[in-house]
Amino acid sequence: MTSGRPQRIPRSERGAALLAALCFAMVFALCLTSYLALCYTSARMSTRNLMGSHAIELAEAGIEFALYSETNGDWTGWTIAGNTAEITTANPLVVTKSSGFVLSSASPVPLNLGNGVTGQVTISITNYNTSSPTFSSTAYMSIPNEGNPVTRTITTSGIPAPVFASAVVATSGAVTFSSGGTLDSYDSRLGTYASQTPGYSAVVLSQNTSAQNTVVLKNAAVHGYAVGYDSGNPPTFSDWLSSGSSSFVVGPSTPGGTKIDSTRTITNPLPFQLFNKESMPVSLLLGEIPASTYYDSTPANQYVLEQGTLGNPNSTIPSVYQANSINVTSGTVVIQGPVVIITYGGVNISGTGQIAIQTPNGAVAPASLMVFLEYGSMTLGGNGIVNNDAVPMPKRVSIVSTTNQWGSVTVSTSQSFNGVIYFPYLPFAINSPDGTDLFGSFVGSSVTVANSPNIHYDVALRYPDSSTSDFAFEYLNAPMSLGQLVETAQ
Repeated sequence: MTSGRPQRIPRSERGAALLAALCFAMVFALCLTSYLALCYTSARMSTRNLMGSHAIELAEAGIEFALYSETNGDWTGWTIAGNTAEITTANPLVVTKSSGFVLSSASPVPLNLGNGVTGQVTISITNYNTSSPTFSSTAYMSIPNEGNPVTRTITTSGIPAPVFASAVVATSGAVTFSSGGTLDSYDSRLGTYASQTPGYSAVVLSQNTSAQNTVVLKNAAVHGYAVGYDSGNPPTFSDWLSSGSSSFVVGPSTPGGTKIDSTRTITNPLPFQLFNKESMPVSLLLGEIPASTYYDSTPANQYVLEQGTLGNPNSTIPSVYQANSINVTSGTVVIQGPVVIITYGGVNISGTGQIAIQTPNGAVAPASLMVFLEYGSMTLGGNGIVNNDAVPMPKRVSIVSTTNQWGSVTVSTSQSFNGVIYFPYLPFAINSPDGTDLFGSFVGSSVTVANSPNIHYDVALRYPDSSTSDFAFEYLNAPMSLGQLVETAQ
């Protein structure tokens, strides 16, 4: 057997094999180059997408910074031109506390997102000095070897947050219903309470963090929510809510036979928002009220009110009265048009005294009353403060003190009251007789209800505005809240 000799590739075919090998190598090189280009493009797009997410976060931080500046009136570093405020910063750091957004650093470290990527944000507030500003925050992410930065813009409107969002609030102590009472809700924008079916939006809130009997209902019925604090693990409403055999916390979907609906007990909620100007003295309040005619009290140490008529029903500008104190023990003081009374002593309505809110026919603005109490106690007894309008809206009567820490607040009138009472640093006692109707919202450092009144929370108080005579909202700068965030990419 003879072995065959290996066959040689003919000389004429050797060039074709080499050409085939070169073509294969070229195709492989093109594929590899395309793959590398695809990987580079993919990595580049991935980086830009990642930086887009970071840009959104930075733009949101810019909105929070704008919210801080607007709420606190802190325009350090901002450029003001007309009605617009603008600032460009590398790291607008704020944190959330009980008073809202606050600065976490006066000189934050510039953002460095790695691989040489840096970011900055330009924030603009149009109508920055009004109750309806517009926020715009544009974040720029600069990437090395990229011509254009990654840009994201967020815009939103700002409105005052509702301070009177609950029926009864204790800012530091307990809410105690020592006998009974009912709490429900209605909407004054839809008409009178009697014309509606009562709702389930009344909120009873205690800020006390002791977690022991901070909301005591005894035999009170809450058609809404009970809110308290408990630091236990897990937190439970039974630690802070004390209920009697005839007490209820219920909603429209609460199963029959259930007295305390656990879905209507809220533990460890967001902090209650106080007015942002907690140190607001009378001088600042006067500065926020539009130019108007001021009526000073009669000689010093005299009471300003005995009886008579206050206000101008033909003007949308409030008539402002400054007084040593208010003492109405007989007769009736009639309020026509928007009226502001600023007192430095105390408020006492007792005996047969009464303040009546009454809008005359053809009036330019509804009758309304705001009482700002700088110091001293308030007693709302006698024939009370009544609103004789067809639809007595609680937002048109407000008795407020944002600084007063000396005295107490007592409501003992048997007459229906429509308004808001805000004394976050004073103990608040409601001693009105059984069945008395109290419409609006009531805030004190602690709140004690002695008998069994009917408290009707007005849902309209959750929708702040600045219409004429709406003194529950005007001149008192609540924290700002945001409308819908609108994002755009560039």
